[in-house]
Amino acid sequence: MPVGNPYIIKAIIATLRSDPIVSPAALRLMIRSTLDYAKRNYGLDSVGDDVSLDDVEKLLLEAAEKYPCEEALTYGVAKGESLIEGSSGIVARRLAKRVPGILVKSLGLLDVVKDSNDLYDCLSRYKAFLVKIGLIKDEDIILVNQGDKVQVKLGGRCSYINACTALSKEGVNNIFGEVVCTRLITLAGIAETALNRSFDIKVTAYNPPNCEGIVFEIT
Repeated sequence: MPVGNPYIIKAIIATLRSDPIVSPAALRLMIRSTLDYAKRNYGLDSVGDDVSLDDVEKLLLEAAEKYPCEEALTYGVAKGESLIEGSSGIVARRLAKRVPGILVKSLGLLDVVKDSNDLYDCLSRYKAFLVKIGLIKDEDIILVNQGDKVQVKLGGRCSYINACTALSKEGVNNIFGEVVCTRLITLAGIAETALNRSFDIKVTAYNPPNCEGIVFEIT
């Protein structure tokens, strides 16, 4: 079984390809930051100076057998954007929320969540599916229904912990000075895909992999 998740890698690359607000300059910095991370942490050699998304995808998919390469992309997007904007901003957030939708559809999971009654029901169905297929344990995601929002307590393995902590050490935060928890924002993206409404998160305790936060609807 691969250490990395090829589905996440493909979903992030597909989102970068299609997002209209990712400028060529920003994309170059994201690619370079991704490759720098992969070289620094996995010993992967760069594929040259004129690198395309196709090159990055091929490199990371091949390396995913041994390394959690989705974290290189997670780091690269946030780091690259921060080099232009001074913070991890709208692009990183848009990507983090759009990628789950691509994953849900590509993996045939839309049927699992599409008839959800509300936010809590949606996240509960998604969690139950992950537990059923063995990706997480039941205690890895604790959901507490708070009516118009859901409190989330995370634990277990985090696919993004190394990228997240690296960004935190380098001071790459959002415009509010916060490190955005990718696992939490993924849940907001799942809800948006299933319920066709807008959701956001608030990190209440940053302690990867045991972060806590709230997923809520944007009204």
